[in-house]
Amino acid sequence: MIVSYAKQQSVCIAIVQTFDGAHPCSLCHAVSKGKTSEKKSDLQSLTPKIDLICVARAIRVLPLFARFDYGTWSFSSSEIGHSPPVPPPRFQVS
Repeated sequence: MIVSYAKQQSVCIAIVQTFDGAHPCSLCHAVSKGKTSEKKSDLQSLTPKIDLICVARAIRVLPLFARFDYGTWSFSSSEIGHSPPVPPPRFQVS
């Protein structure tokens, strides 16, 4: 609507006319018509509805946090018994 109003007046006046509510477009008319029909349907649905379906909820109990103690292991070079080969072995490419 701003674009179509700006073709006839200045941009400032076009913006004011677009948002003032006194110059509604076809979309504004459709929205207001939808709102009035929505209000009418709200008045008709004031009768209480009975919920006949009762779904039992499943309750899941999650296990509590269980601490896991990792075993301690001491690695020292004297316990291993040998040192790694120097220089490291190389793979032969054939």
